[in-house]
Amino acid sequence: MGSTERTILTRVKSQLATINGGDSYNYDFSTADAVAIGSLHVGVAPRAPGIYLYPLNIQSSRNAGRTLLRNYDRELTIQIDVFVPRTAEGADNAVLAAVDAVSDVMKVLENDPEVNGTARDVELDVSAFDGEQIQLPGYGVGTIQMHIEYTERRGA
Repeated sequence: MGSTERTILTRVKSQLATINGGDSYNYDFSTADAVAIGSLHVGVAPRAPGIYLYPLNIQSSRNAGRTLLRNYDRELTIQIDVFVPRTAEGADNAVLAAVDAVSDVMKVLENDPEVNGTARDVELDVSAFDGEQIQLPGYGVGTIQMHIEYTERRGA
């Protein structure tokens, strides 16, 4: 069965893999291994276009008047790193490519704010920059922190 957090991560991964470069999308992340859970190996260039998911943290809380006594309110934060090739020279091209890519990701994630019925809501914090800033010349890079709010039954 797995944990709620596992369910959320696998759902987010499968959602991102539906970005197919058609319809209203700019990039194609639907090919095999274009979306992965886990980190890059040191010294290996990231796949471009490619998306990497990392669970950052889980915060549990109880809110008087809102949280049932048998439950916890939780927030899972997932970092989503998006890598795309720049199509011409210049930092502006890399940044604009990254902006287009994170726009694709936001469309998909915001279309399912309840993460297939597992969550109450999601919020996204997004940035885009030239890969040159992190010693990855030739890439546009987007970073998204996805905050997922959900309820977990105590002891479940």
